Amino acid sequence: MVATPVADEPWDPCAIPDSAVEAAGLDVESKSTNLFGDAPLSDDWMTCIWTDPDPGSWYFLGVFSSHHDLAYLQANEQFGDFSAPNSAGAVQFRRTASYDEVSCGVAYEVVGGIVYFILDGRAGREPRSEPCSEIGRVTEALQTNLPARAR
Repeated sequence: MVATPVADEPWDPCAIPDSAVEAAGLDVESKSTNLFGDAPLSDDWMTCIWTDPDPGSWYFLGVFSSHHDLAYLQANEQFGDFSAPNSAGAVQFRRTASYDEVSCGVAYEVVGGIVYFILDGRAGREPRSEPCSEIGRVTEALQTNLPARAR
């Protein structure tokens, strides 16, 4: 089933079914809208965050949705190294912060805005695979649960 955003709100990534989250290899019980409390991270973004399962969990995976577009994301100084869109329209990017943790993101323009995934390594935990390969695997597994792509 493809999720459809409410007309005046971005699509809610927490609407991804638990069965799909589990099939993508994420810990269903770790679901959160904000790692730092209950308040929304932003008024114009919908957010949902999971980790990979313990024992050995090494990353957070955030899914963000907004009425903004890819140009807005590309203009954000927190992100850089944007790739050209692949055949599915996905653009890969990384955080620009200069810290020792791993990160990789994938963004899609969808009808009514943008959805992006960002994988951030957990402090002090050794990555168990290459972060862009891991986020590619997860995003591929969740494709059928995302809003329709923009044409």
